[in-house]
Amino acid sequence: MGKVKEWLIVLVVLIVFVVGVVFFAFMGVKNVEYNYIKLEVNPKVEFITDKNNNIVSVFPINKEAKELIVNENFVGMSIWDGSQKFVDLCVQANYIDVETKDNAVKLTVVSGLTEMADVKIYRAITKYFLANEINCVIIENENDLQEFNEAKKYGVSANKFALMESVCNFDLDLSMKQAKELTEKELINKIKTAHELQVLQTIDCSEELNNKSKLIDFNRAKLNHHKENITTQSVKQFADEYKQFVKENKRDYKTNFNGKYEEWSRNKINAYLA
Repeated sequence: MGKVKEWLIVLVVLIVFVVGVVFFAFMGVKNVEYNYIKLEVNPKVEFITDKNNNIVSVFPINKEAKELIVNENFVGMSIWDGSQKFVDLCVQANYIDVETKDNAVKLTVVSGLTEMADVKIYRAITKYFLANEINCVIIENENDLQEFNEAKKYGVSANKFALMESVCNFDLDLSMKQAKELTEKELINKIKTAHELQVLQTIDCSEELNNKSKLIDFNRAKLNHHKENITTQSVKQFADEYKQFVKENKRDYKTNFNGKYEEWSRNKINAYLA
């Protein structure tokens, strides 16, 4: 009788555990109305997606991104397709260089854990690199040591720190300490509202369009030559090379993504000026 009782207790504990996991999983998805995704190369953009992972807004964080995504429509796309589109634009404009082995993308995702959006976006971008034989590592924001140390000063995660920075960039009267007091959901909603207000502003984009065209036209011949040499067999061979490349280079970017990429940018500029 004692053993039966023990087994019943174990069974009840297991049932409670499973029910709890399922409950919090579903609650986690339902409680997240919008998700935040940021992609950083040299151009840096942030997206807000709905609970179905479709893009509802996009915002260029810096001048390079503003030029790159001008006249491009991301709203309504899935974040998987939108991420690939942004990366492809970076390739077209040579921010990701098909001829080098010194490229990186930094990925920040704040969403419902059960949807595993970060993993799916990571896979979507990796799939693009493999299909186009491009050496480019992907660094998750939480693995960026510099970002981690900055976030630690405020006692928050690297991802919440990214949200705080974004909100404070839109609202200059809001301090980082004040932003810290907001929940991730509140921060994301503030970013979404800021995106919507920016869209309402009418801006002359002729300069951005001109600069974008120059970048793409300058890189067109090199990119076309690269694509012409891609075959089914070469893609298979590249898959193994890519794994080795990521293994050898990811650690450097984890230490200081921004510093590493600034160094890359300087070298690229010097190469153009030479």
